[in-house]
Amino acid sequence: MPIDPISWAIIIGSALAGVTVGYFWDEIQEWASRMLGYILDSINRAIELTSDATVYLVKQGARFYKRIEVYVRNRNSGVTTLKYREEEVAEVPAEVEDQFRRNDKIKLMQQAT
Repeated sequence: MPIDPISWAIIIGSALAGVTVGYFWDEIQEWASRMLGYILDSINRAIELTSDATVYLVKQGARFYKRIEVYVRNRNSGVTTLKYREEEVAEVPAEVEDQFRRNDKIKLMQQAT
C-alpha cells in the first residue's frame, strides 16, 4: 500500500521543521529568555505599595460624603499618588451631628466677638 501525498507532505514538513528548530535552537533559547525577562520586568514595574486607608466624613453644602484615601507608591519609580473614593452618606451618625452642632456654636461665638 503506497503512502498518499498528504502523508509525504506531513513527513517532509516535520523533518524540515525539526532540522530548522535544531539549527536555530540557540537563537530560540536566547529569544525566549529575553522575552521572559521583559515579561518579568513589566510585572515588577507594576508592583505598588499602599498605605493604611484614612476615612473622612466630608460636608459639601447640605450633602455628606464618606471619603476614603490611600497613598500608593510604585515600588520601582518611587512615585507616590493619592487614590480616593467618595460615597454619599444618606444619614449622618448622631455623634457626628453633635460635633457639627458644637463646632457651629463655637464658630458663631467666635464671629460675635
